[in-house]
Amino acid sequence: MRNFLWIFIFTIGWSWAQEIPSDLKIDSSFAFIQGYSSSSLLRLKKHFDQADTDKFVIIHYGGSHIQAENPTSVIRNKLQERFGSGGRGLMFNYGAANTYSSINYSSTFAGKWSYNKSFQGKKQGLPLGVCGMVVESNDSSAHLQFGLKKAIESGEKLITVFFENDSISGGLALFVNDKPLDPLSENSYGNTYSFSDSIISIQVVPVFRNKNQRFRFYALNIENIKNSGVVYHSTGVGAAAYRSMLILEKLPEQAQVLKPDLVILDFGTNDILYHNLIESSLIKEVEKAIFNWKQINPEILIVLTSTQDLYYKNKSIDACISFRNLMDSLARSNDCLFWNWYDLSGGFNTIRKWNALGYAKSDNIHLTKMGYQIKGSLLYESFINTLNLVSKNSEIGELTIPLKNYEISAPKEISTPPKTNRIYTVKSGDTLSEIADKYGISVTKLKRFNHLSSDMIRVGQRIKIP
Repeated sequence: MRNFLWIFIFTIGWSWAQEIPSDLKIDSSFAFIQGYSSSSLLRLKKHFDQADTDKFVIIHYGGSHIQAENPTSVIRNKLQERFGSGGRGLMFNYGAANTYSSINYSSTFAGKWSYNKSFQGKKQGLPLGVCGMVVESNDSSAHLQFGLKKAIESGEKLITVFFENDSISGGLALFVNDKPLDPLSENSYGNTYSFSDSIISIQVVPVFRNKNQRFRFYALNIENIKNSGVVYHSTGVGAAAYRSMLILEKLPEQAQVLKPDLVILDFGTNDILYHNLIESSLIKEVEKAIFNWKQINPEILIVLTSTQDLYYKNKSIDACISFRNLMDSLARSNDCLFWNWYDLSGGFNTIRKWNALGYAKSDNIHLTKMGYQIKGSLLYESFINTLNLVSKNSEIGELTIPLKNYEISAPKEISTPPKTNRIYTVKSGDTLSEIADKYGISVTKLKRFNHLSSDMIRVGQRIKIP
């Protein structure tokens, strides 16, 4: 099994080398969605295999790159070309929230709107929904307008508008291509409509019955009525970190409507960038986010990702390596999948080369359009490579690729352990992978040496260093 895996990886790596500049240091041997149990890998394969008779619904969370739908547009298109389209997915009116819109549609508005975004934390009276944002108005002239840059193709579709549908809320009038629609159903989470023509514009107009009412909008979703194909929701919030996933108060109700099968948690940049370290609270935030999703759907597949290399204030952000290690460790201990974008995209000290070649912006944090196209394409290839590998190995136990080692100096925030110290006492915020990385050994070796059956450690625990 192991020999076959690395032969397969070598073949994939060679083919990609023909299309991507070698100076980007792409290492396509990491172009896989890694899994640490046969059940998660086989469930992933089952969703793809059955997409022609049972929709495969994916929600991709993250920061600014996901809000703009840069890489997610690429992978959505590729997956839907191969496995069929289940519909456009979620849309939000970013204009009313005073921020930039998706590359796929414009979002404009009229009237006065208040808003909240997940990176801002909780706001009284403005609970957050599945998209991580909310807008609200009590202005009688208010409306929300969406303009598709490419028409949504014709076919029987359901349009769900998620809004606060309670006794002190106004209703809405929905116009598609300037045609008014009557709701098929009205529910506590919002209204559902049907439409069969192509869609080029959508208008949401609040309808107030008295002066004390308000209209609170969370999202709209467009899906095909036919139960087949891939639905790929892109729900990013610029500047969001992992903690933003813990304050989406309307998520449980709205997720029950969307019925996601797989969630990608693509955070990290805003968790580590500004201080170049892993905050002690991050482990609990990630595990709480995982727990919340498994409460919604115990069978849901969750993909944790690593960041790309980052360079900030004339310094390489080597905490990216610790973050990669942490996501790998948490994926193992929480039965999640893992996408190692850090090693795949080149690893330590490569982002400035991406910038020099036109694939990353001058801030050495965000990618350009070409860069995000590569990221989206490689995420797609990672899913396909994993699907192909699992298909050829029906009794596969796990799919893991050893993490790369990088020669870097110890970060200033962490003192280099003295060579004479062979016992390490666990402090708040420590992870087993960080301790192993600090001493230059593998997590497996450290666990075996200390007779540990899992990656979980506690404050005050004494770890022997082999």
